[in-house]
Amino acid sequence: MLRIIPVGYIDWPKINYLSSGKFPVRELLDDLDKRIIEILVKDARTPYTDIAKELGISEATVRKRVSKLIKGGIIKRFTVEIGESGMKAIVLIKVKSGYNIPEIAKAISEMNNVVKACEVTGEYDVVAEISSPDTSSLNDTIENIRSMEGVSNTLSMVVLATW
Repeated sequence: MLRIIPVGYIDWPKINYLSSGKFPVRELLDDLDKRIIEILVKDARTPYTDIAKELGISEATVRKRVSKLIKGGIIKRFTVEIGESGMKAIVLIKVKSGYNIPEIAKAISEMNNVVKACEVTGEYDVVAEISSPDTSSLNDTIENIRSMEGVSNTLSMVVLATW
């Protein structure tokens, strides 16, 4: 997922050792790819012509590079980050013994208002990030998670500030 991350905080060594299909990512990414990603991380809607001007390359080169990054799995999707007017929450979810955690995490990730769901280690099995336009919608999403078959317990935390 292409997320909003301040430039300089992208962990390039970690990204370079991920695998993407037949080729290791370290063979796919060069400095130009990294610079394109950094620009898109700041604003995923940046026109390719603007990126090209900033980097001193052609728009066609940017288009081809972004296409390669998408096909290679480096850029998984372009997303929208809701402004301060929305509500955000982190929900920790325990799954009952005998239930398939990845299936539950996938089902949660497909719910309305769920930004992503991650299978994790520790006391809880899944962490969900929720972003909704209002408190009522946020509560509905959390209640939908709580009522899922296989979910035994949740711990919800409303996000007050993000840096």
